[in-house]
Amino acid sequence: MSSSLLLVDTLLRGMTVGAEALIALVFLSRRPITWRRGLGAAFILSAACYMINTSAPLIKAFGPFIVPVSLVSIIAPVIFWWFALSLFDDGFRLRWRSLIPLALVAPIVIFHFTGVRGGAWTASFVLARLVMIAAFGHAIYTALRYLNDDLIEGRRRFRVIFAVAVGVTGFIINYSETVGFRDQPPTWVLLFQASALLIMTLAFGVWLLAMRPEVLDGAPAAAKRSDEAADGAPALRAADRPAYERLKAMMADGAWREEGLTVARLAGKVGLPEHQLRALINGQLGQRNFSAFLNSYRIEEAKRLLADPREARRQVLQIALDVGYGSIAPFNRAFKEATGKTPTEFRKEALGES
Repeated sequence: MSSSLLLVDTLLRGMTVGAEALIALVFLSRRPITWRRGLGAAFILSAACYMINTSAPLIKAFGPFIVPVSLVSIIAPVIFWWFALSLFDDGFRLRWRSLIPLALVAPIVIFHFTGVRGGAWTASFVLARLVMIAAFGHAIYTALRYLNDDLIEGRRRFRVIFAVAVGVTGFIINYSETVGFRDQPPTWVLLFQASALLIMTLAFGVWLLAMRPEVLDGAPAAAKRSDEAADGAPALRAADRPAYERLKAMMADGAWREEGLTVARLAGKVGLPEHQLRALINGQLGQRNFSAFLNSYRIEEAKRLLADPREARRQVLQIALDVGYGSIAPFNRAFKEATGKTPTEFRKEALGES
């Protein structure tokens, strides 16, 4: 690469690193620091480490400090995957299974710092590339999978943008690193990579600054309490009150029991455009996704049935089907997430059985 192009590439990467440092500070500026904010800051800092670790002048400038930068750069796809899951899956928790990709990239980390080359290095490189592709692919899948279930309009729009951006970014990174595995990538590839990542970083920063805090943090409990009227109902705008009353009546009549109920179908029943129903449930009732809204009714009814001695002979599957689930597995997951117990454990405890 000529000295002038190398200077341009270095400037682009330096601008990206600076922007990413500021974005990380935005993530950490709000207290308390939630899982999403912590993982968001970790992801954006790992992206900055990647930009540094793929630039010869920056590597040289960092000297011995490049070691931790290289380490974080290598595991950046895994950190990105964690952040994407936390952002788009409200039920995400960092469990032991989430650490499996980290174990899969461990060999290339070890070989990188110990200088091992040959067949072992090649195998670890291929494995790391597969982990990156899987992480990016699953992140896109997660973003689009819960698209219709999401009640936060800003996040719904971002899901589609995110899926496209991740696909483009993943292609750029994998192509440049695969081409550069044995030979230096072409100059245009490096410049395109640096330019594209700078543009995406700035766009992400703009989205983050314009985003409502609730997208990352949820509605504060204190705010929820202050939004309630004396009768316990939400303090709705006058224009929303008729739709809220219709929604409340339908849910009281058991509309939530319908298996496979969607936002669109419920909006048709209530007589509202779909986007208005989403805004009503999210903005006025504080629910982040439609499944959680339905589960708030379904799980309460399931708890009542499981604790009723007269229903003790009914199978858990029958109760699951009765409250609107199509099978036992999603019911068990939702019930345990809400109560910390399986339906069987809850029933035994409620009925005083050992």
